[in-house]
Order: sequence, then structure tokens, then C-alpha cells
Amino acid sequence: MDKSYNFSSSNLANSSGLHNSINSNNVNGVNNINNNNNNNNNNNNNNNNNNNNENVNNHNNVSNISNTHQQAKKKEKYNNNNNKNKPFFGEERHKDNATPDVQKTKIAKWRMRERMKTVSVALVLCLNIGVDPPDVIKTFPCARMECWFDPSTQPPQKALDLIGKTLQAQYEKWQSKARYKQSLDPTVEEVKKLCLSLRRNAKDERVLFHYNGHGVPKPTTNGEIWVFNRNFTQYIPLSIYELQTWMGTPSIYVFDCSAAGLIINWFNQFAEQRDKELERFSGNNQNNNQNNNQNSNQNNQNNTTNSTNGNTNGNNQQNNNNSNNNSSNNSNTNSPNMGSSNSVNNNQSGSSSSSSHQRDCILLAACSANEILPMNPDFPADMFTACLTTPIRIALRWFCSHSILTGITADMLDKIPGNLSSRRTPLGELNWIFTAVTDTIAWNVLPRHLFQKLFRQDLLVASLFRNYLLAERIMRSANCTPISCPRLPPTYQHAMWQAWDLAVDLVISQLPTLLADPNAEFKSSPFFTEQLTAFEVWLEFGSEHKDPPAQLPIVLQVLLSQAHRLRALVLLGKFLDLGPWAVNLALCVGIFPYVLKLLQSPAGDLRHILVFIWAKILALDKSCQLDLVKENGHAYFISVLSSPQIPADQRTMSAFVLSTICNNCRPGQNACLIGNLLPICLSQLNDPDPMVRRWMILCMAKMWENFEEAKWAAIKENAHEKLCLLLTDVSPEVRASAVVALGELIGGAEGSEQRTNIELNLALTLAVITADCSPMVRKELVISLSRIVSSYESNFVQVAQEIAQEERLRAVLEAKRLEESRKSKKRASVPKISDADHLNNNSDLYGNGSQSSVYGCLWKIILNLCTDPFDQVANRAQSIVKRISSKFSMEELMSHNLINRTNFNFNNLNGSMNGLNSSGSGFLNSSNGNLGASMNGSNLNSSNNNLGGSSGGGFGLNNSNSSIRNTFVNISRITNRDPRSPTKTKLGNQRSPILTSSTNNVGTNLNGNQLNLNNNNINNGNINNNNNNNSSINNNGNNINNNGNGNNNNINNNNGLGNQLANTFQSLSLSSGLGGNKTNKMSQSISSMNSSSQSLQNDFLMVSDSMPFEEDELYSDYYEWSCNYFSKPMMQSTGEDFESFESIEKKWKRQRNEMIIQESKEAVQNIIQQPPKSFSQMTIFAEPNGQPISHLQFHPFDNILVVSDGLENISVWNYDDGQRINTFNNCNMSGTRITSMKLVNDYDPSMIITAADDGVVRIWRGYESNDTLKMVSSWRAFPEFATTGNDPIGRLVLDWKGDSGLVLVSGETPDSPKIRIWDVERELGVQDIFIGTESVVTCMANEKRGPLFSAGFSDGLVKLFDQRIPGKYSCVSTLTEHKSYIVNVSMPASLGGKTVVSGSSTGEIKFWQHSYECSSTTIHNNDVISSFSVHEYAPLIACGSQNQRIKIMNFTGEDVCTIRYHDGFLGQRIGPVSCVAFHPYNILMGAGATDSIISIYNGDSKSKSNVDW
Repeated sequence: MDKSYNFSSSNLANSSGLHNSINSNNVNGVNNINNNNNNNNNNNNNNNNNNNNENVNNHNNVSNISNTHQQAKKKEKYNNNNNKNKPFFGEERHKDNATPDVQKTKIAKWRMRERMKTVSVALVLCLNIGVDPPDVIKTFPCARMECWFDPSTQPPQKALDLIGKTLQAQYEKWQSKARYKQSLDPTVEEVKKLCLSLRRNAKDERVLFHYNGHGVPKPTTNGEIWVFNRNFTQYIPLSIYELQTWMGTPSIYVFDCSAAGLIINWFNQFAEQRDKELERFSGNNQNNNQNNNQNSNQNNQNNTTNSTNGNTNGNNQQNNNNSNNNSSNNSNTNSPNMGSSNSVNNNQSGSSSSSSHQRDCILLAACSANEILPMNPDFPADMFTACLTTPIRIALRWFCSHSILTGITADMLDKIPGNLSSRRTPLGELNWIFTAVTDTIAWNVLPRHLFQKLFRQDLLVASLFRNYLLAERIMRSANCTPISCPRLPPTYQHAMWQAWDLAVDLVISQLPTLLADPNAEFKSSPFFTEQLTAFEVWLEFGSEHKDPPAQLPIVLQVLLSQAHRLRALVLLGKFLDLGPWAVNLALCVGIFPYVLKLLQSPAGDLRHILVFIWAKILALDKSCQLDLVKENGHAYFISVLSSPQIPADQRTMSAFVLSTICNNCRPGQNACLIGNLLPICLSQLNDPDPMVRRWMILCMAKMWENFEEAKWAAIKENAHEKLCLLLTDVSPEVRASAVVALGELIGGAEGSEQRTNIELNLALTLAVITADCSPMVRKELVISLSRIVSSYESNFVQVAQEIAQEERLRAVLEAKRLEESRKSKKRASVPKISDADHLNNNSDLYGNGSQSSVYGCLWKIILNLCTDPFDQVANRAQSIVKRISSKFSMEELMSHNLINRTNFNFNNLNGSMNGLNSSGSGFLNSSNGNLGASMNGSNLNSSNNNLGGSSGGGFGLNNSNSSIRNTFVNISRITNRDPRSPTKTKLGNQRSPILTSSTNNVGTNLNGNQLNLNNNNINNGNINNNNNNNSSINNNGNNINNNGNGNNNNINNNNGLGNQLANTFQSLSLSSGLGGNKTNKMSQSISSMNSSSQSLQNDFLMVSDSMPFEEDELYSDYYEWSCNYFSKPMMQSTGEDFESFESIEKKWKRQRNEMIIQESKEAVQNIIQQPPKSFSQMTIFAEPNGQPISHLQFHPFDNILVVSDGLENISVWNYDDGQRINTFNNCNMSGTRITSMKLVNDYDPSMIITAADDGVVRIWRGYESNDTLKMVSSWRAFPEFATTGNDPIGRLVLDWKGDSGLVLVSGETPDSPKIRIWDVERELGVQDIFIGTESVVTCMANEKRGPLFSAGFSDGLVKLFDQRIPGKYSCVSTLTEHKSYIVNVSMPASLGGKTVVSGSSTGEIKFWQHSYECSSTTIHNNDVISSFSVHEYAPLIACGSQNQRIKIMNFTGEDVCTIRYHDGFLGQRIGPVSCVAFHPYNILMGAGATDSIISIYNGDSKSKSNVDW
């Protein structure tokens, strides 16, 4: 980012236009931000030239700053795209699972909740002009001026009146609207009357009491000040205690007299005395109230028991006595505070002298208790008052007395041109600089709460304390120490006074010229420019851990100047970008009213930085939303949002600001709705920037959250249809936002059949998200579904009841089948599914019950999500099931044998999901056509294009409209199909859950006709994508009942809509385990031993009494998490801090990695020239659980070996010393095993990706320690296939393509085997490749920098695929020479990545290129091999055998060595080899055996002890 700040003159001219007053308390009486349009001819040429030079120097940076965030994003994207080692799974959603930080930054108390105003001022002057007090001997000459007037020049009474008027005028400059009352040489009664009158009128506001005691003795040691009697013959003492009583609170006192510190001491002492009296009074009141209550209770008891009159009278007398005592106590306790019957407390009970109120009084005293006022004749006698009320005049005079400047007289100082309110004049500029200097000193010295109280709460108080800092400096030079209460730290030597002296010096040095020639040029002070530069320097090196910038208050003052405003705003934005702590500081210093007022400016050059500043403010403190609505600030951001030509980052921040305005704020929601925010957001849903799309969606979601009027407006705009198209967006955050927004639309449909239909359609449409790769998106899906459950709870309760009844019957039938099987001793002779068929065909629960309804389908979707592999998703879904299950009786639904079960059965879930087999894989294909659905009411048009097909170009990454169109189910349309339509639905390979229907518009609601499906045409849950035969649904004329009031939408037929929806959403079928929840492993293991096949729902029912349940609806924290983005630095460049520990460590690792790669290259060259003669055993260690070793993975650069056993455990070893670093459970379902394992990210952060028989892919980060271990992501590779412990998918093969972030998976799926490609950046399935054979994939490999990958099959085929070619045409070459199981394939970089090396179980090893269909080289190993590996860069092949040996050879088939024994004197024979693996770079090989032994061999060793020739 450039360090020069350039603003063009034209841009600065456009910055004007703030003509309204800023109501701020820290502007030293200058309440306007504008005052800049009146310049011009009167300004001298030099000043104009200076401004022009600054404008020219700063022009380039404005454009740079306006695009800083955009450039940073582009630079980061460029770096990522050009970084071949770009880490994956490193987004924010992967780091924190899209969960906001619970330890939020504490918001400082910057907003003055008790903002006050000094409305009354009492000016009490005890001068007695002409008579000096007896206790002070004055020098000659001595100070005589009072309020800059010499009283000796006028008669005493006239002089006194003039002094009083002058003092009032001086105060009026700081608070012109206050009510001023003078009391000149008063008596006690006059002071009392004055104070009571002012307090009565002020009510709860502050009253100022100014006391000038220059004509009376010093205060007494008894806490008294002096006034006069009526005849001026005596000095009459006035008690400070009485003064406190008359003044009340809140009040501020100014005592300008000798020994004024005595007054402060006694004032505080009397305040403490009042505190004790109040505490005693409160205690007496409480005791008396208790006595009264006891007596009252006794009276009641006596009356009800008809006690004797004597007793009753005695009680009454006692009560009367107690009442009298209470009254007496109250009177006595109040009397010190009241003072008289006319006490102010009669009018101001809230202002009585309570403990907290008296301590809150503010006092200013001219000197300490043992000091007298200065008598220097060059200064006024009331120097303290002069400092408080005329600071510039006294400061100039004091400066000249200490300066070496000559030729400057006091008269000249009084004639400085200009006025205080005009900042462009010399005098106004000095006043402006003085305000900035004193504000800065206070900000840097005072505690934050004290600064807020004294400098931001009250305009007059702020001015007085700002001037008090000057008084401390000046009067200390005269050996007086001003005192304040609350006491301030010493400030008279602060460094900012030197900057003030310099500014004064520059003005005074020009004064003779300016006075001699009124047209002379005035050279403005560079004070503000220099201070901004100092602030900029701080920004370069400052941080949260260093002292805050001293110039922050000056930046606030600079906002008043149009010439410096843009630069100040830019620097302020940079400061706010440092983090929430910086925003807190800016708010505390008082930035809020300024930036709020600036929203009224039409200046376009301020727009980008104002939007940025407001985004930062609202990211921290969302309570500012009401201020924005009140000041019509939302209109500013709507105007920014409505201009597509405005940069994307500005529109993103504007959308965030508007979403915050709407967040839980009905006035904000209503204002944005009236401001037409909804159509503006909808028009930008297709913006190419995903952040824009994301925040447009969230902005709309917050606008209609719990706001029915906005929901109806959204429906009229078809917002739900447009949002549904984004459920397949390439950005996971956009998809999650769409789910959140659609979920917020659900609810509040009571009494509206149209809304009910739309909500049910939305819920079914959201089902496509169940197959989403991103746990963040699936988590939001569960929360959205919980809203539909809450809205139609009674329907779901009935569905759950009927499903539970079905499960009970199913358990009985299963028990009967098992009993018959035992009797016959022939399990095969008993039809396995006959009972289930009987149940399906004859039970009303399946044919006619609510399970076949929309609610039944949605309930099964929720049950499916209960077993999601990511525990945050599963836990939320389980809470829904527990909530519904708790609504009905367990005894009514479960048989005796089920009640006895105490564990969850998460494995046997087929029962509850019967019929929920579909063809969809959760993929979204490219298909032609647009979404023609109009979801207003039930009028929803769907396309007849099936969401599937085997040859589309990708899976919804380019054209996803038809995917959603096909997925969006319109029940009313389905039930009104033409009965003559074909009824057969052909089955095939589909990639996504669909329910196809006609393209005709249908205007009917759910009250339609029942549909009839031919169940014979539904096999394996697949719906064929046949262009000539579209699926259709017959109409049997029965009705679907839906009144929107909790009744079920039942479709009563034998096949039913439930079966159709079941076939539609096979991707929702139950999958394995509880997905990553380690605590469930034991319960899963127990349940896997049970032969019962009861549903998940019954499991929840059985523990509903033992598990706590909360009725609260699930709450989404996705919005709060998304807001965190704006709390983090956005302007900073992507460059790293090269001095940080992380940067140094990263640099070291980078150098180390490069060294390892270079050394490996040299080692490979040596092997090519001279193959190694042996592989010596380097390390040997054993897995303690005794399980066979299934997979080995070397870390490319660290001495780490990752090992998986034959079940579910992963261990991390240091292979140098054989120490196990960590071990953890993969959390796959019990009864399944890890089938593939790879390392993700060669560079930091390294992660483990695994695949298991339960069909789930899991990503683990921080695997080196259990403290840092975390499941980053997990998803079902084939969500359309049911997977349980007894029916695994089979060997789920996985390969990782690190250059493009693709995961290739395949397995033994029920339908035709396929290879599925997942994009981990977009977290979407992007392609299904149909392999064209019934055999299953056993292994895969890919070229590291290209689109080709190879796959080996169980029948010996080896195929080469090109992922750029869609569908069934992806296979570009096939090798048919192998006749047995392919153990492994490789595409080593040493052969250019284009040659495939394959090894079969019979020992044949073949080399072949994709351009040929026959191998170029064949190596006959003459041994059955169980494992096979090829080094990536060296010409080495390793083959492991069950015959307990490992053979290592080169690419020509020459044996390098054969390993049969472990090293040692009595070398043990190695076990049957289960896996072998080479290090990616080094000449190292690892081997795992079925006896749990792991051996590491080094190819550079010369040892031959383990080699058999």
C-alpha cells in the first residue's frame, strides 16, 4: 500500500456538503463538520498552494485505498493459483467448523447512557471591590484584573456588575443555552435561594456553581466559605454541607480562591458523612418495615381468631407506636439532607444527596489547601477562571512571558485576527489546535471511564476540563497546584504541549505582519498534517500489544476539516482494520457521531472508506443499528448496494451493514423493506463474486427473519425460487447462506394454505443438501428442517408414532423369521424378505399411513441426518428426534424386548428408512432448461428433465438451474397428472435425488388427487435418465388432505407418494455410524452385536428419560460466524511478517524441504547410475493393538509415518527413533475398516484423508497430538447407498489429486460401479465416471500435474481415464492383459506421469502408456503378491507377499534384494506382508505385516544382514 496520500482538488471539492450540525460533546463548541464551503478568495495564495501540493501528493493513494481490499483478495487468489503447494482444507470454515468464537471481544462502554447537560449556572462573586480580605497580605504591585477588567478603573458597584456580566459572557461561549444567574457579593440567604431555584429548574440535569472568593477570607478549617451580611460589615460563613444540600446532584463546582483545596477536602468528608447516614437510614427503614410486617401479620392473626378487644387494641397501639417511630426515624434521617422545607429534594427525589450521587459531583479548585493565589501583575487575579473560560487569551499571554520572541505586546495578542469558531482564521486555528492538543493529552493520560465521564458526557464539563489542563500548566509555573475531583494525573509536562507551543509560536511570529497589513498572507500551521503523518507512522509499526496511538483524538478533530477529511478517514479505516480492539478505542474517543453525520454527505470520494468504517464498527457493536435507522443511514448503504458498477467489496460491506441493521431490529427491517432492499439483493444473486452473493442472501435472510410482511414480499418476488438455484453454488458459504435464508422463510404460515405448500416444497427441496460435501451446509440444513418440524409438530409426532409402530411389527416378524430358521436349521430356506414384503403390502402404515406423506419423507430425512458422519450435524438432528419422540408414550410404541435395551442402535437403520432408496448421489448435473417454478402458493412448474444422466458436462457447476428445477417437488402438480400419462419409471444411474414432473403450470394446492406409482418399476432406488421415456405418475382420483393446520398430507394408496419420495431421496438413505462422534464408539460396538434391526427413532425413545432434552428450537450461528470476517484485517496486504516466529519457522521449513528434495534428486541419480545392493532395516516397531497393518504413508519432509490397522485406528510414528507420537480412532462405524489413507498437503498444514467401508471420507488435522487433533470435514462418498455394519459398501478406494484438490473415490456399490470425483475447494461432487464394467475398482493413481488417472479392477482390467471428458466417455484406454486382481497401480513422476505401472495378485507387473492398449514391459515376479508400490522418482518397485517376503526390483525387472528376516542375531522371519510404501522423496521403504510389525528400510545402507540373494 502506498505511503503517500493523494487527493485531487476536484475530489476534495466534492467532499463538501455536510451542512448540518454534529451533536458531539468533544468538539469544544464547534458543532459543524462543514464550514468549508465559504473559502476561497479570502484565503491567501500560499495556503492554497499548500493544499494543492498536499492534494497532488496524495491523489494516487485514494484510488489505491479504495481498492485495497479488492487488491488484497486478488493478490491472495493469484498467489494461491500460482502456488503449486497450496494447502487445502485451510479455509476459515475448516479451522473453526463455521462456529463463532464464544470469547468475543468485549465491547467498551463508549456510549454515554447517562449523557447530561449543564442547564443552570450560578455565578457567585465575593469581591468587595476596594477592600482586601484581612488574612492575605498582597504584594505591590499585584494582580488586580478580574475577567480581564481592572475594577479600579470604575466605581466599585459598576465594576462589580461589569465583572459579573463579563464572566457570564465568558461562560456563554462554552454553553450558550444554559440559564445563568449572578449573585454579586451575596448573603447566605441569597446563595441559598439562588441554589434552590436553579436546582428546581434543572431537575435531573447538572448545575454549575462558580465561586470567586477574592474579596473574602480563605475557607475555614471547619468546611466553610465566606459571604457577606446585608450591610457588608461582616464576613458570614457558609457551610459546604449546606451548599451540598441546596445544590443537590448532579453538580459541578468551581472554587477560585486561596486555599481552595480545603473546600475539596471538606466536600469529600461531608459526602462520606452523608453516605453513612444514608446507610444507617436504609438499615433503620428495613428493620422498621420488618417490624411493621410482623405486627401486621399478628394483627391479622388476632382478628381472624376473634381475639379479645384488649389484645387487639394493644396490638393496634403497638402498631401505631411503631409507625410513629418510623416517621420519627425518617424525619430525623432526612433532616440533614433536606436543609429546609423548601429543599430541592421535594422536587428532585432522584437528585437527593445519595452516596453515589455525591461522589459523582465534580469539583475544580484553583490551588491546594496551603496555597494562595498568584499575584503576578502581568496576569489577571482570577488566573484560574481565565484559564477555564478564556484559555487562548491566557495561553498566548503566558507563552509570550516565557518566549524569546520580541516585539509582541499584550495589546497585540488581544488583536489576533479571526474568531474562535472559524478554523481558517489564525485565532480559530489556534482554538482548533488547542482543542486537539488537550483532547489528546486527556485521552492518553486518563483512564477510559474517566475520559468518557469528563470529556464526553457534558459539553460544558468537557470544555472546562480541557481548559483545566491548561490551568494546571500555567498555574504550576506560578507555584499553584490546581486540584480537581475526580483527581487527574499530572499533565503539565506532557509532550503534546510542545506541539502546542510550536503552533502558538508560528502564529505569534506572523502577528506583526498580519496586524500591519490585513491582506497579508497567513501561513497555516502544519500541526494537523504532521500529526496525521505521526499517526501513519504508528500504523506501520503499531499493534494491540503496544501503546495506542497518541494521535487518535487528533484524527477525530481533523474530520472537521474538509482539506484533511479524506486522509483522516483513510487512516482511521486502517486503524480500525487492526482489529476489534482498535474499533473499541475509536468508539471511546468519540468517533461515532462524526461518521454518523458523514453519511449525509453526497461526496462520492468518501463512500468507499465510510462503508468500510461502518462495517468495522458494526462488526463489533451491533447496537448502532438503531442510530443508523434513526438518522436514515440505511438509505446510504442501500444506494451503494443498488449500483452494480460499485466495486464488489464495497457492495459486500454495504450488504453486511444492512444485514446488521435488520438483525433482530424490527425498525431496521421495516425501513429496509420500505427502501426496496429486497429487489436490489435479488438482482445481484448472480454476481460473480461469491462474497457478494453470500451477503446479499444473508441480508435478505435477516430482513425477513420473524417478519411476516417481509416474508410475503419475498414470496411475491419469488425469492425462494431464486435462492433454491443457489443450493448448488460453487461456494459452500453461498450454499449455507441460501439454506439459512430459506430456513428463515419457514414459519408463520398458520392459516395460509399457500404458505404451507411453499414451506413443504422448500423443505423437500432442501433435501438435496443432505449429499453436500460441506458439514457447514449440512448443519444449516438440520436447523432449517427443525423449523419445519416446529411449524408442523403434530404432523411429525404422528409420523414418528406410526414409524415406531412399524418397527415394532418388523421386530416381531424378524423374531418370527429367526425362530423359523432355527427350527428348520436352514436359514436359506426361509425367504429373507417375505415378512417385509408382507408388511409392505398389507400394513396400512406403509400403504396408507403418514409415513407415505410429505412429513414421513421429511422425517426420514431427519433420521438420516442423525447418523451424519460429522457430529455437529448428527447431534442437532438427534435433538430434533428426541424432541418429537418425547411427545408420545414409549409404552405404547415399544415391545418388551425393546424396552430392555439400553444402548443406541445406530447401525441397524434400514427399518426406519424402508423404501427410502433412491438413485441420487447428491450430485447435480448440467442440464438444459431453466427453473420454471412459480412457488406462489402451490403454482410450481417443474421440468421433465431428469436430474441425472451419465454424460453431462459436470455436476451442476455450470448449469444448475435444471437440477433444482427437477429436485423441487410440487406435490400439487404431481397429484394432478394426466391419468393417461405413462406410469412406468425406468431405472438407471442418477446422480441426484429427483422427482420429475410435467412442465405445465398447475395452480392447484395440495388438496389434489392421489398419485399412483407402479412399484414394479422401482428397483434398487434408481430412476433411469431416459430421454425417450420420462417418468410420470398416475392419478387415481383420491385426495390429499392438507388444511395447513397440523393435519397430515397423506396420500393413500398402496404405492403412494411416500414411495415416490423415497425413491426421490435415496441419497438420504441411512449411512454409517454417528459420524465422528468418538463417544458413540462403544455404544455402536454393543449395538452391532444385537440381531435386532430396530430404528434409530426407537433408540432415542428408549433413552428419552435418561437424557436431558431442551425444548428450544435449534439456533443457527452461521450469521454470527460470517460476521467475524469483518472483524479481521481486510486492508492489509497478504505479505507476511518476516520477523514473526511463524514466518521464521515457515522459512526454515521451506529451506529444509528444498534441501530434502535436492538430496533426493541426487540419491535418485546415484541409484540410476548404481542401483543399491541392499535395503537395510532402519527401524522396527509394532502396533500395540495387535491388528494387521493395512496402510502406510510417509510424510514427505518430516520423519513421520502414518499407519492404519485393519480396523479403525490410526497411529503416527517417528520412524527415526521408533516412538509412537499419537494414536486415534478414525470414528468409522464398528464392523467396518479403513480402506484407503492418504496425506493431504505436502507442506503445512498436513492432514490425513481416510476412506472406510462405511462409505465415509474423513479429513483429520493436527494428527501429531490428541490436543490438536480435529476432524476438519467428513462426508459420504456415495450418500445414495445405505450402509450399515452388516452391509458395508465394500472396499472404498480413494485417491488424492493434490494439484487440483480432487478426491477420487470408488467402491463396491449396489449399482454399476463408478468413480466419483469430489472437489474439496468447492466441496461439491463434480463428476461421476462410469467405468463400464461390473467389476469393482481396487486401486487408483493419478498423474501429479495433469487430468489423467488410472484404475485397477478386481477382474484384472486397468483403465486410464481423462477427467476432462464427461461420463461414460472418460475412459481413454484399457489394458486387458492382467487376468487377476489388480493389487495397485502407479503413475510415477520418474516416467513422466504418463506411464502406468500395475501389479496383479499373481505377480505380474506391467508398464504401459495411455497411447497403447498393450503393455510395453512385463515383469514376472513368480510369486503371489499382496502389496505393491512404486517409488515416485527412483526406478524401484517393492512387492510384498503373504509368503513372508518383500522383493525390491528395478524397472527392468532386476532384483535389488529380497527381505525375509528382521535384523538381529536371531533374525525373526517377517510376517505376511499386508502393505508396502516408499517415501515420496527419500530412498526409504516401509512394510507392514499382519502380525502388526512395521519395518522401515533404508536403500542407502550397505548392511546385508537382512538381504537374501
